[in-house]
Amino acid sequence: MAEREYERLTRSAARARFAVISAERCSLWLGKDHVLSIDTNGYRESYKRFYFRDIQAVIIRQTDYGKIAGLALGVVAGLLGLFAFLSGHAGHPVLAYIQGVVAALLAAILVLNLAGGPTCTCQLRTAVQVEELPSLGRLRRARRVLARLRPLIAQAQGELAPGEAPARSEPEQEGGSANPTTDGRVEGLAQRTDGATEGNPEEPPIITP
Repeated sequence: MAEREYERLTRSAARARFAVISAERCSLWLGKDHVLSIDTNGYRESYKRFYFRDIQAVIIRQTDYGKIAGLALGVVAGLLGLFAFLSGHAGHPVLAYIQGVVAALLAAILVLNLAGGPTCTCQLRTAVQVEELPSLGRLRRARRVLARLRPLIAQAQGELAPGEAPARSEPEQEGGSANPTTDGRVEGLAQRTDGATEGNPEEPPIITP
């Protein structure tokens, strides 16, 4: 029996947005006829397969998390830089050095955050569930992966006819409340919904880099 090989779509990312230690991490891999999601916490791994024929929609929502994090990092880095300057002039070189180093580290994180581009949330929808894809947390990366999957899903299901797209109700609009972290931009891919069933996970796959 031929071994199945997978191509990495994303690097692993924590499922909890602000988790630092012992976080469950998720990555996406591209198989011949499905997308493989791998969750690992360092002790165990779980696998979910989403076959192209079963995918109803891939929904991308742009968020303001990156802007908020960038603003917070900029403010804290600026204050620490100011404190370092004042501490140096007040005759506390050690304190000024420590504050300067921390400010520089925060500034570097800020640059990396800005370089990553706008943030987003991404969901993959089948007939039986909606799966969060935390490894697609940046808009450019999510669009790149979506562009890669679009022709494969269309080939497996056929092109979507006008009026066949499933209705997509936004959770934040229910009850008249809105999520303040999103700017309302929604994009993605909708496909056929007839006869869609999610494939059951099988034995752990063999993955090649």
